Amino acid sequence: MIVKFIFLLLGKMGKRWMVRMGFLICIALYVTLGLPNIHPPNRLLIIPRGYTRGQLKEQLKNEGCIRNSVTFLWATYLLKYQPQNRPGQYRLMGHMNNWQLVRMLRGGTQHPVTLTFATAANKASLVDQLVSGIGLQKETLWALLHDAKKLSAYGFTPENILTMFIPDSYEVYWTITAEQLLLKMYLAYQRFWNATRLNKAKKIGLSPTDVSILASIVQAETNDQQDAAMIAGVYINRLKRNMLLQSCPMVIYAQSAKQSGIRRVLEKDTYIDSPYNSYRKKGLPPGPIGLPTIAMIDAVLNYAPHDYLFFSAKEDFSGLHYFARNYAEHLKNANKYRKALNQLKIMR
Repeated sequence: MIVKFIFLLLGKMGKRWMVRMGFLICIALYVTLGLPNIHPPNRLLIIPRGYTRGQLKEQLKNEGCIRNSVTFLWATYLLKYQPQNRPGQYRLMGHMNNWQLVRMLRGGTQHPVTLTFATAANKASLVDQLVSGIGLQKETLWALLHDAKKLSAYGFTPENILTMFIPDSYEVYWTITAEQLLLKMYLAYQRFWNATRLNKAKKIGLSPTDVSILASIVQAETNDQQDAAMIAGVYINRLKRNMLLQSCPMVIYAQSAKQSGIRRVLEKDTYIDSPYNSYRKKGLPPGPIGLPTIAMIDAVLNYAPHDYLFFSAKEDFSGLHYFARNYAEHLKNANKYRKALNQLKIMR
């Protein structure tokens, strides 16, 4: 269209003026489209949804990404580029000219975003981590993770959906939708639960979801991998004997809706009516009490076989635990920890 207009214009002029005007037009086009305009090189640019040409020009100008914002704006008109049609994250390479830049943006050639998460205290914490680097609205993802019908298609519920998210680094596009993100996490979940891990879970008598739920409880007890394998063994022994798990972190989780920051579980706390109150409800809860790391999941799958039924934190606050076979022995260990808490005046 532009070329046709130029020829029509030149056709109405004399030969000399045609040469002069053609020369000037070529210079103008070269300045507008051909001159390098990116500065400095290798910058990441995020174009939000609904952005206009003017807003994009101002952003590039204010962030020091381009040398000449006017020629860039003209290039967007000449190449019929509308930013709102191609939001996303893009990499600006050094010495790019406006022609190359606008063609990349117009074509939607995005640079992927790396999503990384290792653990999360709860679903809200995970959602915050996931949406922090992409253009997905927090409310949209939150609603999807509470949509029982859509989650059931993947074999999960709003209570246990956290177990589908395997901590790792993932490459996604800035424009990824909530449904696309959920599918990506599900495919990663399937790859993680390979034949080896599935066979280990089967030998324990737990499903992959159950393993992750138990791993979240173990993770709340310790950060030490060797200790984690021992604690996992205690819980598995209790499950096999149909005993109450009596997990303090689970009680804290159950109480968190009423009171946060509990540092010490009291007897009155164990009377709360909740499926997460393992002092009153047998078996595993309906969902995890946090997002377990891969190391904690593997600690459960590779738990330490033993005949211990009790464990108590050591009084040196090292994060390690004493293990006992009977309640009398456990009570002695627990009293050491209680005395340490009392000395520090941690009464609640």
